[in-house]
Amino acid sequence: MEQPAIEPAPGGGGFAPIHERIARQACAHPHARAVTCDGQSITYAELERRANALAAQLQALGAARDQLVAVGLERSIDMVVALLAVLKSGAAYLPIDLAYPRSRLEFVLEDARPVAFVTSSTAKAELPAGGLPLLLVDQPAADATPAPVAADPDALAYVIYTSGSTGTPKGCLVTHGNVARLFDATDAWYGFGAGDVWTFFHSHAFDFSVWEIWGALVYGGRVVVVPQAQTRSPGEFLDLLVRERVTVLNQTPSAFRTLIDA
Repeated sequence: MEQPAIEPAPGGGGFAPIHERIARQACAHPHARAVTCDGQSITYAELERRANALAAQLQALGAARDQLVAVGLERSIDMVVALLAVLKSGAAYLPIDLAYPRSRLEFVLEDARPVAFVTSSTAKAELPAGGLPLLLVDQPAADATPAPVAADPDALAYVIYTSGSTGTPKGCLVTHGNVARLFDATDAWYGFGAGDVWTFFHSHAFDFSVWEIWGALVYGGRVVVVPQAQTRSPGEFLDLLVRERVTVLNQTPSAFRTLIDA
């Protein structure tokens, strides 16, 4: 099937990758809350500042177009900052789920060969990072601006590995054009906006997280990061939905059934 052409970003100006669209939102309303997790929040201005500083560090380590940067973190505000920083550096992110078996993580890192690994002081001891340069998000970097990155729809945005249930896990390469098409092609259907609040419920190593994280930020809304424990407790998750006034919810059928029961 022939794919539709890549549409211009909402608001005109031709193709714009996700990180540029988020930067536009930060310029338009810097003091709006961008990401919330477990009672803590950061604004769009703070998200941009922290992601830029980390992106500059990544570029110094060799992050560039079509290079991979592994991101292995607890689900948190820091995770959103790190994923955005990788895109700003020009590289593509390689999500590393801390819950996966160590053998799978070792395989993915050996197969993908990222140039750096973004993690935290608490998580690094659990990860088979090998000799990769580590950047710790809980050791803040000095404010910096990364070198400009060309807006190229053919550049890699992220690589997610298949489960391997039918054989060896395989890395699925997704471009900025693919991600942009996801939002541009559905924009007229949903009419998302700055008033929307989205849950980030799924693993960042599961493709649905792309919709959950970047969908909120592209439209100037707010991402509510759901702590791991609350994803396993339908009652606590329901309380979170009410408390945060969530308007955009994404669930697998099995998870949604337990939420309905709650």
